Amino acid sequence: MTTFRIVHTSDLRLGSLFSATPEVAGQRKLEQLDTLKQILDTCTETKADALLIAGNLFDSMKVERQLLDDVKEMMSHYDLYIFITPGRHDPATPDSCYHEEWPQNVHIFRGGMEKVEIPERNTCVWGAGFTKSSCDETLLKNFMPVSSRMNVLVMHGQLTDTPHSDSSCNPILRDALRECGADYVALGGVPTYEHYEENDFLYCYPGSPAGRGFDEEGEKGLLVGYVSKGFARMEFRPLDSRMYYTERIDVSGCESTREFAGRIVAVLRDRHGETFSHHLYDITMSGSLENGAIPSLPEITARLRQSLFYARLTDRTTTSMDLELLMNDSTLKGAFVRKIVSKMQSDSRNRDKYMRALIYGLRAFDGEIEIDENY
Repeated sequence: MTTFRIVHTSDLRLGSLFSATPEVAGQRKLEQLDTLKQILDTCTETKADALLIAGNLFDSMKVERQLLDDVKEMMSHYDLYIFITPGRHDPATPDSCYHEEWPQNVHIFRGGMEKVEIPERNTCVWGAGFTKSSCDETLLKNFMPVSSRMNVLVMHGQLTDTPHSDSSCNPILRDALRECGADYVALGGVPTYEHYEENDFLYCYPGSPAGRGFDEEGEKGLLVGYVSKGFARMEFRPLDSRMYYTERIDVSGCESTREFAGRIVAVLRDRHGETFSHHLYDITMSGSLENGAIPSLPEITARLRQSLFYARLTDRTTTSMDLELLMNDSTLKGAFVRKIVSKMQSDSRNRDKYMRALIYGLRAFDGEIEIDENY
């Protein structure tokens, strides 16, 4: 039985700015090239005939020269076909890098539906690419599979169940896709892995191979498998990339910076195993603290850098205090407490906000918060 072995990826978004985590943006941009190398090495490991990149190889139409040269040079060293379909973020506009010369093993679908025949594998690879950042009409039209060969279709787009979709990202009608006659459809355009199998017809989104922000959480990877006449088999394979996690951690009872950081590290290790330090975390601290304590976020973050690649903190802790005693204080401090408590009673929906204002105000009265006079 003749098979066509493939690796399927999409949405690498090389050159991303990583603006959500500016402190590590430079390193994350470099690590994107490491992800591409992992993908290419997976092709070698699995003896793939082709790598299918279903859109958004780059994050924008304007690609830095050094990045582009690095990508071309890397791809040229691998003995396999590489098929790229430009997507919404990196369309093949007239001035696009996709109209430059690329390595001989790379084929780019720069417009409408196009076929590349690979006679020695009895396979046709089909594709169509974005030529601008929006694509209101489906690119699926003009796909005419060759009955005597295996037919693989690679495309960036959005699945829809209605023929009159308002999508501007190549709306692909599911019914039309099911009836198109392809042996496998390699899709791109969503950040998460999606697998659709109907009888022997398979179409998949691999999701992005590495997260780029906290809206792309958890494990990422690619698809590895093969196509034969009439059916395909693909499996998800995780990549060794940093993951993004949103965490809520109870720090009740902690008082010192060391205790806060230690509690956070212990919880993350328990939740994510020994590789926990490799990832990026958006952490909300919750729980009840004693005696009006307020965690110092800069100090805790600095200590966490000793154990974690990246963490940002939000404080949503509460604190226990004797409000009646504080309200009876005859000084300006007491007047301040009475004013805030009055606000809390009249605006219960924002009680947490007023409570935090109260805590910070009390710390200011006690001289624990320095005021920047130039603020």
